[in-house]
Amino acid sequence: MKSRYLLVQKAEAALIEEKAEKLFGITRLLDCYLAGGFDDIVEDGSREYKIAALNKTLAPFADMVSSSYRGVGAGYYSKELRAIVAYGPSERFGSKVGMDLGPDHIGWQAMASGKETVGIGSMVRGEIMNCMRPLIRNGEAIGFVWANETLEDVYSQIRMGAREVFFSENIEPLLGLTGLLLFASRVLLFKAEGSGDGPGSMIAGLERLESYLKLFLDSLSLAVILVEPDGLISFASSGIRDILGIPPDEIVSMPVRDMLPRFGIDPHFALDDPVEGAKNRFVNVPVLAGGAERLVTMVTTGVAMPQREGSGSGNAENYGHIIILEDLKEARAQEERLERIERLATVGELAAAIAHEVRNPLTVVKGAVSLLPERLDDRGFLRKFSAIVLDEIERIDRTIDSLLNFSRFSQPQMSRVDVIPILKRACDLISPYAKINNTVVEFTASDYIPDVMADSEHLIQAFMNLFINGIQAMPGGGILSVRAHWVADSKYLTVSIEDTGIGMPPEHRPQIFDMFFTTRKDGTGLGLPLVQRIIYEHQGFLEVDSTPGKGSCFWIRLPVVSAQ
Repeated sequence: MKSRYLLVQKAEAALIEEKAEKLFGITRLLDCYLAGGFDDIVEDGSREYKIAALNKTLAPFADMVSSSYRGVGAGYYSKELRAIVAYGPSERFGSKVGMDLGPDHIGWQAMASGKETVGIGSMVRGEIMNCMRPLIRNGEAIGFVWANETLEDVYSQIRMGAREVFFSENIEPLLGLTGLLLFASRVLLFKAEGSGDGPGSMIAGLERLESYLKLFLDSLSLAVILVEPDGLISFASSGIRDILGIPPDEIVSMPVRDMLPRFGIDPHFALDDPVEGAKNRFVNVPVLAGGAERLVTMVTTGVAMPQREGSGSGNAENYGHIIILEDLKEARAQEERLERIERLATVGELAAAIAHEVRNPLTVVKGAVSLLPERLDDRGFLRKFSAIVLDEIERIDRTIDSLLNFSRFSQPQMSRVDVIPILKRACDLISPYAKINNTVVEFTASDYIPDVMADSEHLIQAFMNLFINGIQAMPGGGILSVRAHWVADSKYLTVSIEDTGIGMPPEHRPQIFDMFFTTRKDGTGLGLPLVQRIIYEHQGFLEVDSTPGKGSCFWIRLPVVSAQ
């Protein structure tokens, strides 16, 4: 389990690094195109006039760059004007021109440091990587340029299996507890190796860091053993008492090749040969502790350290070792406790989600019923009404069945489907509700849309949730535009759902996919999280953009089935 987790981290780290290099290359192009400063383009005029003039000059290039790298957003920010002056592609992000990013934006960090800066996180576009380059002119930052991209390509590569990266031995794990342990242990080893002559403040700082790291390692239920290049143990954490039944001081300064056999561990098996490289190894080994045998997980890694002066060795580097032991029995017990907690939390989420999913069909039925008194003589309407009510009652019945089975939302039953009939059915289902809310539903599609692997019912759930949200965002009525689009040779088709409603305040956008976040008095806050979950289960991605007073647009991207 842990080894797989670290392998995923290795793949993610490598792929993100590759993406960042491309995005920073784009920012350098933007920097070069500006050549001088913003004042060289427009010097006098009001703030609005300057922004418009800068946008007229810079937007065409930002659009050209973003169109050359599909899926990339790129632009310019002026520190003096405190405004975005260009953001390509303009047809999608042009509304952001003139916007101030605010004092907490990471772009200010890039300008203050004068260094290229990368940020990764959940933003308006969804999960994105944003690479920023300060615009340095005459030694001062006059603004910055950026290039950003959603992480869909990164995570789709991870899901599909980037095997050459997953099994690369040259990439260290960057995240997770084990990565932190190895980092902390390396600091302690390097401190012991390098603390000699030098500025007193540096030595004092290292000693403080050493004490903090030892406190950290001692607070864990793991046993951490640090081995110097000469083979002597320099540190053992207090967790060794619980795992091997001995106090840490008993093995400090002992040769590690004498200590390991004492507990039934083969030192040749445990310690990597430095010639083969210092890779992390995860193995389960039996150890003898207190006269009994127990199974532990052992992680070992070699650490290359500079050679000490005067050592007389011809090697450029020495190798120390880090050994981490974890009691599998205790780890499994802890995992079981966490799983029980997660199951209890899931039950609560399930109950609320079921209520939400029952309410949606009832909303559709309510809309249809409200039209019934004036259409009693319309036999065509009655037939359509009966079909809608039966469909929605069946959906409610299926939802209740999932509750009775004490199951979370069922795993999608994937099959090759055409998304157009699914969208048309969802539009038909929502039409009565839209009509009584003075909303017109407009559906368009590209001439050709390839099939997707999907669960039709799950996709209808996702589309219906977005439709209802869009209609409720237009209390005075409006237009709900639904569009299916595919670009030739693209790996994804796009379904956009756009309303002409009230939009979302900027402070709400980062929270809309949080469980139970809602701004409606009768809302449950589960609609958008459920949509996100369904789309992610389909290996897709969900993005949103919104302008207060103008409306919101959601983009669903689903992987298409490759033509055979």
